[in-house]
Amino acid sequence: MKSSLRLIILCIGLVALGSPAVHVCRVILGGKAIAVGSAANAAEKVPSLTWDNLRGLDPQSGKMPADLKKHDGAIVRVPGFIIPLEDNDQEVSEFLLVPYPLACIHVPAPPPNQIVHVKMDKGKKVPFDFYAPVWAQGRLKIQHEQNMYTDTSYFMTGLFIEPYRER
Repeated sequence: MKSSLRLIILCIGLVALGSPAVHVCRVILGGKAIAVGSAANAAEKVPSLTWDNLRGLDPQSGKMPADLKKHDGAIVRVPGFIIPLEDNDQEVSEFLLVPYPLACIHVPAPPPNQIVHVKMDKGKKVPFDFYAPVWAQGRLKIQHEQNMYTDTSYFMTGLFIEPYRER
């Protein structure tokens, strides 16, 4: 396989995953250099789901609207607040993403269709603040999980977390 074809495939993969490394990727195509955007630009192309979208899933029956079902197994972005599932007050690799700060702590947990269980890819640790909203980006699976903390309707393999900003 030609090296330029390998580079093109690599760049497409980095953009699709929203990798922070895409800013170093340049594709030479037809003699013209085409810059591939930064991770922030790649994230702009990733669909964002709102809590209203996620609420469309009926946790009892599993029925959901088609516009939610099409995101099952896809890379998406979801805004929310981190509730750590580890005993570290600085960084975590596993957490619950919830729609409001301090959900699940000393108050009734949100319903399962309002909680995303996130495990960061390859155990990557991310900093968190209970009161700081974030965008979590990763591969979303619509699946019911029960654990010692709560029931969830969604699981995400987290690719990266960034501070919440309006698009």
